[in-house]
Amino acid sequence: MSLQASSVVDILEHEALKLGVKLYLNSKVETLEFKNNKFIINSKENYYKVIVSTGSVAMPKLGSSDCGYVFGKKFGHKIINPFASLVQLISSNKNLEMITGVKIDGLVNGKQGDVLFTKYGVSGSAILDISREISSKLQKQKSVKITIDTMPSLTQSELLDIFMGSLTKTNEKDIVMWLNGFMNKKLAKYIVLNSNIKSNIQFIKFLSQKDISSLVNTIKNLEFNITDTKGFETCEVCAGGIDTKQIDSKTMESKLQKGLYFTGEVLDVDGDCGGYNLHWAWASGYLASFDIINKKG
Repeated sequence: MSLQASSVVDILEHEALKLGVKLYLNSKVETLEFKNNKFIINSKENYYKVIVSTGSVAMPKLGSSDCGYVFGKKFGHKIINPFASLVQLISSNKNLEMITGVKIDGLVNGKQGDVLFTKYGVSGSAILDISREISSKLQKQKSVKITIDTMPSLTQSELLDIFMGSLTKTNEKDIVMWLNGFMNKKLAKYIVLNSNIKSNIQFIKFLSQKDISSLVNTIKNLEFNITDTKGFETCEVCAGGIDTKQIDSKTMESKLQKGLYFTGEVLDVDGDCGGYNLHWAWASGYLASFDIINKKG
């Protein structure tokens, strides 16, 4: 009810301390070795079990690190090359400044939600949900095209009928003013510019049915050429990481090194927006700790 993430941190810390857990702050783990059936941290601390929950390289400004990959590789684990997921997309489209700051409810590649147009491209929840797929494709190709349905509540035929009906009531308005009743004014200008309508046509009375169909098609299929993502600097999650094939899915223990566990985003697991990545962190952490507590020897 507090709507503060710190509330979760505070209660977890409280319970951990109550149960005798020792917390070491500002204590960077430089080395992790295994000798004489014990893990040795920083050449001095000895432990029988170690959980690596170091996260990914997403948002380095918040303190992220690739150390989990380094530790995993030291024990023979394969690292799936990390790339940005849940990330804003950069577009090479022209005239993006016309729609910068416009936010709509849109449908993008089957995902519906907020779409925010920016000076560099597109953002918003619907964009973040498709960003993993786009980011993955960009590892192999220079650009990827996406289409945004800017009015998903209406089918193409329904929207065409509405437009045709509107034309019979007034024909003295210019095209942008006419569309202004249907959508954001900035977006209306951008859509007209990107429709196959002759530039010398200004008023709706000069629009042909073909022009109207072109407008409707652009509204329902506004195309963006994506050339890059905003990368690790702003992504909320990374795809890639420790290969899950080398991890016991029931315990999160390494199949290559007994007593070594990997949890959370350091693994090659990533989900959509909506708390799925947090859920994975809690669930995998629970499995690892449960196994350590209940395993004999």
